[in-house]
Amino acid sequence: MKPRRIAVLKPDFGVTGGYERMLERVEHTLRADRHDVTRITVGVDALPHRVFGLVVPPEVWQQAPEYFRYLASLQAFERIDTRSFELVVTTQPPSFANPHPRQLSLFYHHHRIFYDLEDLYVQAGFTVEPELHRRAARHVRHLDQPSLERVRWFLAGSESVRSRLARFNQIDRVGLFSAGVPTGGDRLPARRGQDGAGAVLCVGRHEFPKRTELFVQAMKHLPGHRGVSVGTGGRMAYVRAVDRRLSRPGADPDALGPEELWCNTGQGAAGVPDRFESNVSFLGRIDDPTLEHLYREAPCVVAPAYEEDYGLTAIEAMRHGTPVVVCTDGGGLRNLVTDEVDGLVTAPTGGAIAAAVARITDEPGLRARLSQGARHRASGITWTRAAEQLRAGLAEVLA
Repeated sequence: MKPRRIAVLKPDFGVTGGYERMLERVEHTLRADRHDVTRITVGVDALPHRVFGLVVPPEVWQQAPEYFRYLASLQAFERIDTRSFELVVTTQPPSFANPHPRQLSLFYHHHRIFYDLEDLYVQAGFTVEPELHRRAARHVRHLDQPSLERVRWFLAGSESVRSRLARFNQIDRVGLFSAGVPTGGDRLPARRGQDGAGAVLCVGRHEFPKRTELFVQAMKHLPGHRGVSVGTGGRMAYVRAVDRRLSRPGADPDALGPEELWCNTGQGAAGVPDRFESNVSFLGRIDDPTLEHLYREAPCVVAPAYEEDYGLTAIEAMRHGTPVVVCTDGGGLRNLVTDEVDGLVTAPTGGAIAAAVARITDEPGLRARLSQGARHRASGITWTRAAEQLRAGLAEVLA
């Protein structure tokens, strides 16, 4: 393919996570193929409170901030002049609203609270007016549809994402894009450590519905095991409060059902003292070498997220031969893990997750078999393969 002028459009949410690091690798691949790549961002939080020519008063904006922010973002991407570029790569929603006729959408999710998470969002209490949110969701889907129909080709982050495009938008011109890990090469690291003698690990942002609360609940069923949570997020104070509550003498881990445990806003959590007895440690943000060490030493990694888009954590763990425990409703995580082959798939409850962890830690033969399967699975998810998928997507757009 001859070199092209390519614009990469991305909303800027003020965070740097797995998606941002993945996108840097995508841009590196495009530049290595001699394309001229320019990233164009929209600072979402800096957008004026104006929607389609109308100023939205602050008190109105605050009644539905996600909705109005989305509309303002959609309008901003529609107005970006990309006519000087031969091709546009769009990323998170609503960057696909840009009207360029040759668009490749690197699609990992819709704005999900207006799509597949609509009911869960209402159930968790994030809106005081459920019908208002449902009306907003219908309007967002109505606005999104023509923009999505203009996209020439999609690369979905997982089979779950591909199925959402078919379900909500009746779109089937979708290939898969299976990103490798953000750091390091394609070669698998050597399996080191004392055969899983470290702490049970959970890596992920404390946000709804990542369900890191399920990891905490599971570890309370296993008081003799150590657990480590890596990651930050808006629900971290709440998750730590759950940990403290379930660490009290005589506390019943199963006393908290889904609504009280994780299907809620996580607001109003009581402060947690620096020192109290718990078998779970919260490390927050850590550097890559420390994270690699934790992966190597862990007997398993628990990835409890609900309907995840992809599941980079699982791939990172499996590269080290560390089995992964995911839930039956894990979405992209469930796509990555084959039960009893490279990890375990279990019901989304703390008790079920704890039983799976106990099997791995207590049965060396099972752990060894799953470890071998995990490394084999990870060996096929490489940036070499992702680059081929990216080039195939570009070819579809330019055909």
